[in-house]
Formats: sequence, C-alpha cells, structure tokens
Amino acid sequence: MMNNSILDISGDDYLKVLVCSANVGNAEPTPTSFSAWVPYDGEINGPLTNTPYPVGQDEINLSVGPYAAANNCNDNSQEGIVQSLGTTNEKQKFDIIVLGMQEAAFVNKQKKDKELLDTSIDSISNNVGGDDTASSNNNNTNNIAALSPPKSKGFKNPLKKGAKKAAKAGMVMRGISANQTYKRDTASMRNITGALTVDVLGYDNNKLNNLIKTTLPSYEMVTSSLRGEMRLFVLAHSTLAEDISEVYVGAENTGIGSIMANKGGIIVTFVLRDMTRFSFMTCHLEAHEGMTHYTNRNKNLAEILGGAKTDPVYNMQDATITSHHMFLCGDLNYRIKFSEYEAKKKKSSRAKKALKMSFRGPAGLKMSVNKGSQGLMKRSVSMESEQDEEEAVEEEVVANKNAVGGEGDSPTKMGGGDEEEAATGVGGEKKDEPANGSHFDQAKALVKAEDWKALNGGDELAVALKQKECLVGFSTLPCHWPPTFKVARGEGYQYNEKRTPSYTDRILWKSAEGMTNNVIPFLYEPCPDFITSDHKPIRGGFAVKLNKCRPPHNQNLSNSVITQDGKDHPVEQQIQILVSDMKCTNLPIMDNELIGGLSDPYVKFVSSPKELLYSKAWPSSSIITKSLNPVWNENYHLTMDGNGMENGLAEGAMFMLTVVDYDATSGDDVIGTVALNLNELVSELDLSGAGSSDEIQETHISRPILRNGQEYGMLECKLKAAFLAPKEVKSFLSGAKHVKTATKTSWKSKMQAFTGLAIS
Repeated sequence: MMNNSILDISGDDYLKVLVCSANVGNAEPTPTSFSAWVPYDGEINGPLTNTPYPVGQDEINLSVGPYAAANNCNDNSQEGIVQSLGTTNEKQKFDIIVLGMQEAAFVNKQKKDKELLDTSIDSISNNVGGDDTASSNNNNTNNIAALSPPKSKGFKNPLKKGAKKAAKAGMVMRGISANQTYKRDTASMRNITGALTVDVLGYDNNKLNNLIKTTLPSYEMVTSSLRGEMRLFVLAHSTLAEDISEVYVGAENTGIGSIMANKGGIIVTFVLRDMTRFSFMTCHLEAHEGMTHYTNRNKNLAEILGGAKTDPVYNMQDATITSHHMFLCGDLNYRIKFSEYEAKKKKSSRAKKALKMSFRGPAGLKMSVNKGSQGLMKRSVSMESEQDEEEAVEEEVVANKNAVGGEGDSPTKMGGGDEEEAATGVGGEKKDEPANGSHFDQAKALVKAEDWKALNGGDELAVALKQKECLVGFSTLPCHWPPTFKVARGEGYQYNEKRTPSYTDRILWKSAEGMTNNVIPFLYEPCPDFITSDHKPIRGGFAVKLNKCRPPHNQNLSNSVITQDGKDHPVEQQIQILVSDMKCTNLPIMDNELIGGLSDPYVKFVSSPKELLYSKAWPSSSIITKSLNPVWNENYHLTMDGNGMENGLAEGAMFMLTVVDYDATSGDDVIGTVALNLNELVSELDLSGAGSSDEIQETHISRPILRNGQEYGMLECKLKAAFLAPKEVKSFLSGAKHVKTATKTSWKSKMQAFTGLAIS
C-alpha cells in the first residue's frame, strides 16, 4: 500500500548517487555494452521505470545490516521514488556517478596476435634456458616444439596459450609500477609508468575515457584512479562539481605478496558543500570457492581499508569511520554454497589433499610432470586475469591426470582451492560430471525457478555480514535477480558449469551513527546486455540526505547579549563534555608475548570538524598498562572550541573515542574507534545562547570498537554534555570525582606508565 507522504528526492536536500560495478573481463567493452551499464547522461527515469527487478519493501526488509533494522517503513521504495520524480517537469539525473571496474585492462584487438606472441615467446624461451641464438623466431619455434608434448586429438598446446597469457601479463605488471590518479581540484595527472610504454598504458585508458565522455556529456570528472587492473571513476554533474572539495585517493594491493594489483582496492573521499563527507571504494578480492578463500576475502577487505587511508587529518581512522556515507562495490568473489554440498566437500577433502601431495616437489612446491610446458604455464598463471588463472589451474591438473595414467586417476580441480569438490575419482561423481556436480545443478535449478530467496540464503557475503566477520556496519540489499557469475560472454545468462553461479558482484553502503535512514536505495539490478565479460555488471541508485547546520550558537542573539545596563557582552558559551565510567572489554593482544602478551591502552578524544578539540594534538586519557579490560577511574573534561562552530554545529559533527596501544619502543598502534554523532549527544541542549546553565544531557555509551570493518572489543562510558560559559563550568564539574582536563598524552606520562616510576 502506498503511503500518502511520498518522499521527495527531487530537490537539493537529497543527493542522487549511481554506483556501477563491472568486472570487465580484460576485454574491451563495446559502446552498446557500456550504455547498457551506464545510463546515457545519468538519466534516472529510464532505468528506474524499466527495471525488471524493482526495489520494494520486501527487498528493504530482507536487506542485511543496520539499514533493515533502522528502516521506518516509510514509502521509500522504488515505487515511491518513481512517483516523487514523476512530479517534476524536467528529467531527473544522478548527481554523482561512480564507476568501479576490475580486470579493466585490455589491448588493441586490431593488433595481430603474432606481434604479441613474438614478444612473449622470446621472453618465455629465454627463461627456459635457450641457447644464445634462441632469440630468433625460428629457433624459438623449434625450442617450443621440443618442449611441447606430442599432439593428440583435441590437445591444446599449453605453451601457446601461456604465450598469449604472457602478453596479457604486461597489463597485470602495472600492478607493480603503474599508479595513475587524476583529481579535478588540482587538474594534474600523476603517472608512474615504470618500464611500460605510454602506448601500452594508453589504449585502454583512452577507450574507457572516450566511452565515459560520450555516455556522460553533462558530467565532470572529480577523480579517476588506475591501480593495475582496477579503476575507479567518480563523476559529478557539471552543476555540482564546484561544490566538491577535499578530494583524497588511497589504494592498497592484496595480490601476490601484497604487490600485484590484480587484487586490492581503491578509495576516493570528498566533501560536498563543506558538510557531508562521502567515500567510494571499488575492490577485487581473492577468487575461488572454499573456506580458506572465504576467510582471505574477509582479510582482503580489512587490508584495503587499513592501507588505503584517504584523509591525512584522520590517519588513525579508516574511511568507514570518518565518512558520513561510504559506498563499496566490486567483484567481491563471495560465492553461493549450500550446507549439503559443504558437508560433501569436507568428506572428500582428506583424500584430495593426499592425492595432491603426489604432485608436490621439494619444499612443498607443486611440480608439473612436463617441466617444459606445464612449468611455464604455472609460472605465468600469477600474472593472468582471474579467469585465465582458474583455467590454467584446471588444465594443469588435467595434464597431470593424463600423465599418471588415466582420466579417473586424479580429480579435476575446478575453481582452485583445497576444499573445492573434485569432478572424478573422489566422492563417487561421474567423470563427465561438472567439477561442482550437484552443487551447480542445485544452483541452476533455483535460478530457473527464480527462487532468489533460496539463492540468497547460500550467499557467503550475507553470512559474513551477519556474523560480523567483515564490513561491520555495512548494509546491502538482497540480490533478487540471476547470479552475475560465471556466464558466457554474450547476451543473457549462460552459466559455466565449472563454477557455481554466484553473486560475486555487489554494492554495499554504511552511514555514520544517526544517519542510517539518510540513505535510501531505490535501484539495484544486473545488466544482462553487457556482452563482453564473463560477469554481468550491476548498478545501484541511492538517494542520500545531505547534512545541514543547526543555527549558529550565537545567531539568535547577534553574537552578543544586551544586559540591563545597556552594554553589549559577547556570548561565550561552549559545549562541555564530561566522560566518566570509561572502560573497555575484550581488547586484542597488541604486545609481544615476551613482554606480557597484553596491551597498554589509552583513549584519544577526536572531533570532526577538527577545530572542536584539536590543539597541536588530540586530548587523551591516561595509559592503563598490561590490560585487555582496562578501567579508567578518572573523569575527563573536554571543551569544544567555538571556533569550530562559526556557522553552527553541522549535522555531521562527530565525536570519536579512539583506543590506542602505547608502545615504548615504536609508534603507538591503533586498536579501533567508537564514532558518535555529536548532534545526538547535545540534541536536548539549546545552542542559541539563550538556554539555562542547568541544561545537562546524559548519554550512556556501549559500542563495539571498530577498525577496518572489524570489531576489536567493546567500549563503555557515560557522557554528560552542557552548553556553558566559562564561569559556569565549575558548577558543571562539581559533582564529579577525579576530574582531569583531557590533554595530549605527554612523554612523561608515557614513560611513567611504562616504567611504573614517577618522573618529575
């Protein structure tokens, strides 16, 4: 039933954001595919009215994360948004468009394959120890022929395929040396190309930039960032571009050795109209099915958030803490798994691991039977795309299986990972059955029946969010549409039987405390007409309520009070905070076991805007040594500087308690942060300057300590807030014991905590 009060998002109070995510599959998108993913000139009405997968109240109620719990069941569904936009006379457009891409590196298809192969074959032949004349094409060919196994019917030369993949490796190498970032506010391009030529780096860049420019003519590029095969573009409508400031970009690699950028993420942060801080993140996480890879994906997310710091002012906190609203998209690689299938995998795990040991050489390194061809394939696999990597793993095991004497002697590894189901030889499957056997059939049957609820019930990401194993505080809608991976390159959904159909491509979001209801999702769908990748891209539309200011605390009184004597006296009230009964529980061990294996925590009091509390350093508590459950007996008094409130207290003002582990021999380590909405802490106070000094607001806090999307214990305390002139502060503090004015933790107090000795 429609609610009579339709939410109007057509005005300036709401920012309309489009988040698009695509694993491009290392193939050049056609203009038709690109336009099927990114709506022309950011038009909202077309995608909104034509989608076969509308976002209704059911989707909102079934969303995972805080949004479902906080949703007040107003008519914020797609139908209500459509009606809201339909009341305007002009076409509505998205204000901000974000394009996150993975495996977005490709070469010019017009170049002959021979030109690429010649270069790759030269390199490969030299690596396998060819003689001094091996650099010639003829000798290369002879060397390759000698190394290759004899051809048979249906045989594919793995070395030839390896050479093609090595050509692609030049693109992946950008993960080591290439990092391009363009920012609109500086109009500069930082480009470190290393050994790669501009021609190699330029083709796919130019193609994608031209597609964006042609598709979105009314938009300006706020920032674009390239990190290996990952890309993040943030565009703003030309009418809004001048309102964006403080643009920061950070990135982190999580590929091989945390160096390769075939996996990792990019984060962009900016402030809109000096009030609302947004962050956007695209990422590509570890592939393959199995518990080990699932756990590594969760770790990847924490590594990216911890490494891609975007704001130098708040380098102790990650973007999930400092942003008012953060959106995350990408090929997260979380798979669909069913309990019956998982039990079957565990049953066959021991037999499969034992079988794999027969193919391991010295020092636990896997050795292929044919050192000339398969060894080269293995070395090249780390430089390939995700798709090529999985195919190479499959082909290697097939070759090994044939070499040891028969198709039934070795399981075919599909999708990598020690826990993935075998196609033959283990568990009783038929040798012509797909690697994931009944698991694929089960998923495919659910897709055919459009039983989205059952498919989402096996979604690893939903499980991880509910169990708080990653991205704590993030929300995502259910995917009430066909899985986007792994499909044939073409129209529609033709699934690869070697992979379980899964919702690997996702969009999530998180809002700061007190702002959960300020984000309204109204579009979430796949793009089946994108035909050049083995993933189907997705896109999501969101309406975000922007922050405003409460009236300046002196505004109503013209910055002064006229007393009975007729004289003008300045208003001097400031927000006063008293922190009491503060304690933490279940903190992580931060110290080496040799020095006790505990932690030495203290708390830094941090504000946004910075001017409210910062004075050369952030004020801090005392240090509690050797404790995972510290209790502070002191009460801490903080004064919010009025210079941070010249235009009033912004709705986005934040008060953060960051727990830090003191380290006497190196830099202190951040344990995590509790971020509070400052407006909620003073919501009952009159900040106009006309209120009574007796007004005091008390708030009891019990929150998880968060860092990089994960929990690290709990923090509890009691906060008292008042809006007082200096002469009234003494009365405010009179009832408290052991009151300390929180200041910077000095080196003397740190050394005293470390040694236990008084230092004068």
